[in-house]
Amino acid sequence: MEEIMQPNSASRPARDARAPRDGNSMSGASAELPPSDEALWDEARLLHWFGQETIAFNRGYVDLTGNVLSALWLSYVLDRLPALVRAGRATADADAYRFCMSGLECEHATGITRAQQATCRRQLVDAGLLSEDGTRGRTVSYTIHMGRLRERMTAQAAPLHRALVQARAAESAHRAPRTHGRAR
Repeated sequence: MEEIMQPNSASRPARDARAPRDGNSMSGASAELPPSDEALWDEARLLHWFGQETIAFNRGYVDLTGNVLSALWLSYVLDRLPALVRAGRATADADAYRFCMSGLECEHATGITRAQQATCRRQLVDAGLLSEDGTRGRTVSYTIHMGRLRERMTAQAAPLHRALVQARAAESAHRAPRTHGRAR
């Protein structure tokens, strides 16, 4: 019987759609895995897809960095900031966040390959948001320029800020007591 490979299932062939589900193939041999093995495959797929940590990123970083992968990289390293500072593995102040991270560590956590990470970092360096400070073996030391990030986020939020100022001014004008020309 011919094997049909499903996308993302390189380890096992899919059941031939022409084979009967009762386990009897057209040639008389079993055309699919035993039910217990199929149930284990279902469980393995669920655990693989839903048992892993969710990868999330701040959508606003896409506009700041220019693409989704750089936004994911930046979100990942900023999300780690509090825990790394508490553990003494990073330092942070109002202007800079200094930390170390290996490419393998980032790839395991985010799925971003080393080549993609290099592109992300280059884009962040070009944008003035990141500096690569040095390496210790395969671990690179980085600085996120928090002041520059804050400046970019402020510029990005400026249209919303103006709209909020206008809305509050209109609300205040509406609530102000009206005297209609009469003295109080």
